[in-house]
Amino acid sequence: MYPKTKVPLALLICFSNIVVPTRTHQMEKQYSCQYCNNRFKNKNEAERHQNSLHLRRHSWSCAAIPDFRAAFYPSSSVSSQSPNGTLSDACGFCGEEFPNFPQPDWERRADHLTNVHKFGECNQAKKFYRADHFRQHLKHSHAGQSGKWTNNLENVCLREEAPSEATGVSPTSSEGQGPASLPGQPDVAMGGVHDP
Repeated sequence: MYPKTKVPLALLICFSNIVVPTRTHQMEKQYSCQYCNNRFKNKNEAERHQNSLHLRRHSWSCAAIPDFRAAFYPSSSVSSQSPNGTLSDACGFCGEEFPNFPQPDWERRADHLTNVHKFGECNQAKKFYRADHFRQHLKHSHAGQSGKWTNNLENVCLREEAPSEATGVSPTSSEGQGPASLPGQPDVAMGGVHDP
């Protein structure tokens, strides 16, 4: 007698040497992209893929910051609140507070952005189609630190993209049918980073 073992359905082979379809693997990735053959384990991953690679409704870019003043916003800390307004502004990259009274020192703030965060030194043509990729850019290129201040900077850098026709397969596909194979189209790298 052979010992009883449980063989997964995926490994069962019928007598005619045809492998039984792997239902277990199909169930792992039950959500599919409407525009390509990619499949995902959950609905959020599928939607994120579609929005960042096919639909591209929003982008984030450092070029969207009009000037260094837009990188600062009124601090929300309790110690900086007064009846006359906020006593300080916070840096959108790191959260460091800068006093507003008697007058805001814009020269000191500009020096902070230039020396600490390398403001204006990154590739201004770069666009990020996912907020988490933009946050990584802030961290690695601008010594940014995550916090409540990051949301304000993300809002300044957020832009609506012109609607484009979302057809074809994934840009990483080798089938030669998707956006990556169209002539004159920019390369797509790092899962949604557009670098013309």
